[in-house]
Amino acid sequence: MTFAKLERRHRFALAGLLLVVLYGVHFFCCARSPLIQIPFIYQETDMYSNLLWARSILDQGWLNPHPYHPYASWMPLIGTREEWMQWWGGVAIFQQSPLYAYFLSGLLWLNGNLLYIHLVQTVLGMGLCVLIGVIANRVAEDARAGWLAFGLAAMYSPFYAYSWPLLRDLMGWIIAAVLLLLLLELDRCGENKQKRHLLMGAIGLALGMGYLARETFLLIIPLVLVALAISAIRRRNFTPLAGLTCGLLVAVSPLLIRNARVGAPLGSTSTRFAEGFILGNAYGTMPNQFVVLLKMREILLRSEGKTIPVIAETIKTHPNAWSFLRLQTLKAMSLFDPYEPCDNLNIYFMESLSPPVHWGLRHWMIIIPGVGGLLLSLRSRDRRHFWLWLLFLPLLAGVLIGTPMSRYRQSLGMFWIPWAALFLLTFWTNLRGNRRAALVMGSALVLGWTSCLTVFNRTPKSEYERPGEYRMIILFYEQRGQLEQAEEMKQLFREKFPGQEP
Repeated sequence: MTFAKLERRHRFALAGLLLVVLYGVHFFCCARSPLIQIPFIYQETDMYSNLLWARSILDQGWLNPHPYHPYASWMPLIGTREEWMQWWGGVAIFQQSPLYAYFLSGLLWLNGNLLYIHLVQTVLGMGLCVLIGVIANRVAEDARAGWLAFGLAAMYSPFYAYSWPLLRDLMGWIIAAVLLLLLLELDRCGENKQKRHLLMGAIGLALGMGYLARETFLLIIPLVLVALAISAIRRRNFTPLAGLTCGLLVAVSPLLIRNARVGAPLGSTSTRFAEGFILGNAYGTMPNQFVVLLKMREILLRSEGKTIPVIAETIKTHPNAWSFLRLQTLKAMSLFDPYEPCDNLNIYFMESLSPPVHWGLRHWMIIIPGVGGLLLSLRSRDRRHFWLWLLFLPLLAGVLIGTPMSRYRQSLGMFWIPWAALFLLTFWTNLRGNRRAALVMGSALVLGWTSCLTVFNRTPKSEYERPGEYRMIILFYEQRGQLEQAEEMKQLFREKFPGQEP
């Protein structure tokens, strides 16, 4: 009996069981490894900063008047701590959008065991796969597309990798996916006024929560508000907009109250735009690697850390407009590079610890059919894809506005995967009815994947790995007396880094 012929409840049970098994294997393998020690060993990562910030919330109370501000080893090259505080706007301002830090502090308050937190994030990772499947189902109005997208998400290696580390990215992806699903449901509710009011309130809450979770929502919120306002004008019904506004205000009110109480700018959520924009856009930066540029100091001094002057001064570092446009083009092209640029945690390092990360689908495998699905939706002018088109633009801008590292570009997975499901489903349908169209689609798929592995593959394999992580894991195993595992890691180290000793 095939999966399609199973009863609906049996399909859900089987799919849920397989997802739990896959994420359970991933969690078990990571929990038995030294991964849990990485935030304390690599203390300049966001993971360590998030832990210290969460603990400062527990110590100071929810107002957190003196949130943790990291001062990494490269920062003294640019300015003193006092200068950085001035550029950031003061001690009371959060260093990143605060929702994840408060979420982390709540989990630490409930249970100080970090494994418990990793387990919660593993469950959230499974929830993201379900959300993506439902989104694909709603957009295509075809259960087959939903199941295919769910399967692709369940096999997607980066989702496993980034469900483990103590980083805010997973929370941002989930909120964005929930927002997208709510917007799709709004289109489906028709003239049901009660449901429309409830959905508009929920959309407002999701927008506000997103603003607290990721700075990218500053780009999303205006677009969604304008689109919903235009819809209200066409319907001549503005009442639901009140629910949207209330939901948004309810979500951001704790931030507004907190900032007012501690003397921070009222709507401020993060201090990191200036350095992120400079690192990702100044002349001399790399398309997919962090490069500390000493000219950052000059830019920050001239701009005083203010957003518009930072943008202007950064662009001025380029000798001409073509230089800036070329950098943006190279960043966009890097999305097709098979290399997953590491930041905080290296996916290639996790391959040696987690089978789902090792054997799962990669970004380059998904993005090609994803782009194909996007083009199909645009060609057919399918109105059901409107919200995917609208939210895709600001999230893509959010990835390219800085340096498109691996964990940043995964935010586009909620679009690539449903569109990939659409493309593959259309390809399969054409195989059975329109062989010429299927040949064109299949050729485009092969050509796209081949281009990823050749034309867009600009990062040497020697740069994929970092020896420090392997030396750390070997030392960890030796200290715990797990000599067999330590020897296996040493052998793996010698294979990955010829000529070096672990």
